[in-house]
Amino acid sequence: MNSSTNGNFYSRFLKALELGDLERRTSFVNGAQQIIQNGKVVTAMGASLETPMEAPDLIETIKPEPHLFIFGAGHVSKALYDLAMLQGMKVTVADERGEVCTQDRFPRATRIVMPYETILKTDFPVCAPYYVIVTHGHSYDSKCLEYALNHRSSYIGMIGSKGKVAATMEKMKALGYEESALERVHSPIGLKIGAVTPEEIAVSIMAEVISVFRTDKNLVTIDPEIVRTMASKAGVDVRIVEKHGSAPRSIGSQLFVEEDGTLHGTIGGGAIEKKSIEIAKSMMKEKKAYHLEDFSLDASSDLGMICGGQAKVIFTFLKK
Repeated sequence: MNSSTNGNFYSRFLKALELGDLERRTSFVNGAQQIIQNGKVVTAMGASLETPMEAPDLIETIKPEPHLFIFGAGHVSKALYDLAMLQGMKVTVADERGEVCTQDRFPRATRIVMPYETILKTDFPVCAPYYVIVTHGHSYDSKCLEYALNHRSSYIGMIGSKGKVAATMEKMKALGYEESALERVHSPIGLKIGAVTPEEIAVSIMAEVISVFRTDKNLVTIDPEIVRTMASKAGVDVRIVEKHGSAPRSIGSQLFVEEDGTLHGTIGGGAIEKKSIEIAKSMMKEKKAYHLEDFSLDASSDLGMICGGQAKVIFTFLKK
């Protein structure tokens, strides 16, 4: 079977990403890619859809970038949001109280302000979120837990005392949830560090989220929004596929340059990104399908950077 078109490749890539972790195999010869899930090729570009590459130049484990979905906009939520912003994470905050779920308190979050009854009947376009349940008064915690258990997630954590948690879990069992599903729930939420204040509790939650997120070695994180854009727009996909020494970004870092010059993502900024954008624009002008570039990042190179490392970057022209 032939490989997918660009649009189909990234559409299937995104759908697979929503279902779980992926493996990406890449050839440096022509930029061919395969996305593999549970041992099967789910989409490919420039490669077979039937048989995994036997000797790819690069194999990566891929997860979506962490996206916190916080039920509740109280003090713990605000402290957790602040920590997430320090790490560049995406955050969605949902609460029925418009007076606390405000632009001033959560300026860079996606805010959902509506009755919980409505929130819990709505599917939100968040890819494998990290659910954090910290509602006011705990009146909706069990309902939010049901919601999280019924949706694809990377993490579920619920605040509460041991007694409250035990009672909630018994309620979930009575509703028919399997023990294996409930074992995924981190509750009481957060690592045990003796946290007392909202800020300390937020630190314990974030530490637990990071411990879950960083389980896999050689992990590459993908922004689902970039994948969604590449599925529908023409432009050049710019991706770091090899790194030695000190370099601004890791393997898998990605920049998408649209035909009109709109940029999505980053491979580190500075001279390497500036030069990469120039190469991408030249490729689109010349209709060149593929390019592989080795960048030297020491002071004597043409880039004039002082990182001292090296980076190999793949450029793939994606047509509509």
